[in-house]
Amino acid sequence: MDIGEFAAAMAEALDGTWTIESGYHGQRDRYLIGPDSEQVHVCYSDWEKTPRLRLSASLPAELSTIRHRRGNPVPSHEITVSPTKTPEKVASEATRRLLPAYRVTLAESRELKQRLDNQSAARDRLAYAIAGPLGATVQHPRPAATGCDPQEAVVRYAGPLAGTATVARNAGRVAFTFSVASDHAAQVAAFLATFPAAEPATVPAPDRTAKS
Repeated sequence: MDIGEFAAAMAEALDGTWTIESGYHGQRDRYLIGPDSEQVHVCYSDWEKTPRLRLSASLPAELSTIRHRRGNPVPSHEITVSPTKTPEKVASEATRRLLPAYRVTLAESRELKQRLDNQSAARDRLAYAIAGPLGATVQHPRPAATGCDPQEAVVRYAGPLAGTATVARNAGRVAFTFSVASDHAAQVAAFLATFPAAEPATVPAPDRTAKS
């Protein structure tokens, strides 16, 4: 079968404006890109006894990476259909069996990204507010390992007090560490004693966004 022509006919049959991109298997596959950045991989497989068309929907790389770093992998969204069906029929099958659940995952993943972006912006504002009066620098978080996403900003300051202020992404609390000459230690202690007692730290509930 000519997978390029088949994918083009599918794109015409799907709702909205879909475009076609090359796949990774030459004349065996194509990507269909939807009006809301949906990604559907169409691949012809004849390695089994009965040839099949495999349709799998995936998230944009950025959203997939965010979910994996949060320990929330992307659920599989895939169907197979007979390659003897018309492109219009396959498009109808994708609309009914593949796209609804996939679009839920896509929307949930975007909501997660927006929430994390908002938290990161709040974290950065607080970090720079701390750094300003100290003449300090802000060290932005590095990419975290898979399954671990602390994303803390660190303010490093010097002078009579030297140390760091670590600002978590949710900006709920700031952890200060510093050292001071012994001649000023009592003065610093008296200053710290003027602050109200801190509430006991609470452990945040696990993030269950978009788990399937």
